[in-house]
Amino acid sequence: MRPSNRISATIRSSAWAASLMMAAGFLLPAAVFADSITLKNGDHLTGTVTQLVGGKLTLTTSYAGAVTITWDQVTNLKLDKSLILPIETKIGKKTQIKDTNITSIERTDSGYEVTTASGPERLPTAAITALRTAEGQQAYEASLNPGWLHAWTGAANVSFALARGNSDTTTLGTGVTLSRPTRTDKTSLYYNEIYTHDGIANSTTANNTAAGARYDHNINPKIFGFVTGDFFTDALQDLDLRTVLGGGAGWHAIAKPNQQFDILAGLVWTHESYSAVPPVGTTPATAAQTNSFAALDFGQQYTRKIGKSSAFTEQAYIFPDLADTSQFRFTLNSGLTTKIASFLSWQTTASDVYVTNPPSGTKDNDFILTTGLGFTFTRK
Repeated sequence: MRPSNRISATIRSSAWAASLMMAAGFLLPAAVFADSITLKNGDHLTGTVTQLVGGKLTLTTSYAGAVTITWDQVTNLKLDKSLILPIETKIGKKTQIKDTNITSIERTDSGYEVTTASGPERLPTAAITALRTAEGQQAYEASLNPGWLHAWTGAANVSFALARGNSDTTTLGTGVTLSRPTRTDKTSLYYNEIYTHDGIANSTTANNTAAGARYDHNINPKIFGFVTGDFFTDALQDLDLRTVLGGGAGWHAIAKPNQQFDILAGLVWTHESYSAVPPVGTTPATAAQTNSFAALDFGQQYTRKIGKSSAFTEQAYIFPDLADTSQFRFTLNSGLTTKIASFLSWQTTASDVYVTNPPSGTKDNDFILTTGLGFTFTRK
C-alpha cells in the first residue's frame, strides 16, 4: 500500500473511532451518571435520590417516577451529586444543625461507612435519619425557627348573590382562614360573615359574624396545650357580642401527613350581651340581657387530605355551663376545599351554632352553608 493510502486509512480509522466514542457517550444509559442503590435482596436501582425522611428514601426514576424505598433495606448508596446529611443538636430552645456532604453510604454491622468531602468516616446507625438536597435542607432549616410573618398558609372566599324581579334579595358571604404550623406549635385564625337582605319585605334575613384565634403548643409529640379566643355577633338573635376566652390541653390521637385527629378539653369564660328589642305588633318587648359564666370545653378536630387536590376539615365543640350543666352551647364547623389551580379553589363550608337559652322570641339554632370560589396562598 502506498504511504498516502496508509495515511488515509489511518485517518479514516481514527475518525471512525472518534465517532464511535462520541456515539457511545450519547448512547450510554443515564444510569452511568445516576445515583445507585443496592438492596438487601441484591436488587440494584438507579435514578436520582432526592431525600431520606421518616425512614423512607425517595428515588426519582425515568421509568417509574418517584419510588419510595424503606431505608433499612438499603445496604449501599452511591451518589452522582452529594446530598446533605444533617446532624442536629439542641441548644436551649434552638436547634442547631451541622451539615455534612455525603457521596456514598455503606451499611455495616456496627453502623455506616460514609464518604464525605473530607474523606471516609464511620457513623453509628442512629446518625443517619435524613438526607436532603441543598435546597431541601435550606427549606427545612427555615421551617425550624421561622419568623412570625413566615410559614403562613391560608384561604379566602367571597360569595355574592343578587336576585331582582319577583325576588329582591342580596346576599354576601366572606370567609378567611389562616394557619401557621411549625414543628412545635400552631397558630390558627379565622373570620366568617354572611349578610342577606330582602328588598321586598325590607328586612335583613341573615347578619352574623364569627372570628377567632387559637394557639397550640406541643408539650410532647402526643400532648399539647392551647389557648383560644372566639367572638360572635348575630343580629337576628339580638346578640351584640359573645366573647369566649379559654384554654386547656389536647391529644393528637392521629398525626399523619394526610390525616390529623385531635381531642381537646379545657375551660372557657363566656361573656355575651343581647340588645333590648322594642315591641312589634303582638310580640312583647325584650329587655337587654347580659350573661357571664364559666363553662367546660370538650371538642375534637379532624383534617384529612383527599387525593392531591382536596382537603376536608371538621371541628365540633360543646360548652356546658358549670353553674347549670343542662344549659350549653354547641358549635360545628366543617369545610371541603378542592384546588382548581395553584391559587384558585372551590370551597364549601357549613356552620351550626346551637344555644339552649336564647333570648325570648329568638331561635336556638343557626345553620349556614356557603359555597363558591376561593383563593389560597402561602407565605414561606
